[in-house]
Amino acid sequence: MEPPGHCAGRFVLRRKGAPLLELLQIFFDNIAPILVISAGGFLLGRWKGVDPRTLGRVIFYIFSPSLVFDSLSKTDVDAAELTQIALVMLLFVGIMTLLAYGVARWRGDDRLSRAGLMLSAICPNNGNFGLPLIGFAFNNDVLARAVVVYVVVTFLNYSMGIFVASTGKKPARQAVKSILQVPMIYAAMAGLLVNSLDIPLAPVVQRSFSLAAQGSIPAMLVLLGLQLAQVTSVTHVRLASVGAGLRLLVSPLVALALIALLGVQGPASIAVIMQASMPVAIVTIIFATEFGLDDKFMSSAILTSTLLSPLTLTILILLLRRATPFGLP
Repeated sequence: MEPPGHCAGRFVLRRKGAPLLELLQIFFDNIAPILVISAGGFLLGRWKGVDPRTLGRVIFYIFSPSLVFDSLSKTDVDAAELTQIALVMLLFVGIMTLLAYGVARWRGDDRLSRAGLMLSAICPNNGNFGLPLIGFAFNNDVLARAVVVYVVVTFLNYSMGIFVASTGKKPARQAVKSILQVPMIYAAMAGLLVNSLDIPLAPVVQRSFSLAAQGSIPAMLVLLGLQLAQVTSVTHVRLASVGAGLRLLVSPLVALALIALLGVQGPASIAVIMQASMPVAIVTIIFATEFGLDDKFMSSAILTSTLLSPLTLTILILLLRRATPFGLP
């Protein structure tokens, strides 16, 4: 992965009067590389029929925990800021759940559709999409806090997300068990412990985690393409569009309101807004399958939001770069 500051020398169009050129440069410098690598995974999945589950498990158990540990063990994010980020994301998930529930009730959706819509609203793709994009578009301070958001959202996905999914058909008995099986949670605790106590790591340990962390981003992008290759059709177009609208348009506004309310500033504010604005996460298909929801709708919501996200995220990056001096590459 190129270092987050890789485009500093080419970022010459960041001036008033050239918004279109700046948007194009943001897209090609930061989003196009993600699409190219994901497209490679997509083509590989369609051509060779590669099953994404194996790579997904490698990322889940090795690469992602390594990235989380490596980032949090080195970051300068203090306990107060961690607590602030966690509180923002907890409130964010709660508000988005209520908004999606209200929209679904207003539309007259049945229980399955309502649960699916809520799930799409509260599960952003912070790993496969969010971390690579933030790593390209902003600096390491923002990326470190984006990793914190990723850990918090992963925890909420496997607790609140499972609860929401279970409202379709089944009771949410597996929530605690699922949380305890998420290795990123333990990696986060270990990384924070090493950081806070300033525990020195042997070179073999530090370099092993750093090397695995460097492989996490490209692996996530290939996995995203492999997973999208599994989507064979688009159904429930209107409902999927509503889900994409909640995920890509409403979520950034909710995140913006929360960081203003709670006084989140600097790189953390950028990380929260960006991670809140990602397309629907692939993990929602797993939840839909496990809890008897409409997996075709979830696939459609993922595909729709992912295809539309380059437009919304390009504009969002432009606005954030012009609104704040923090986090520029």
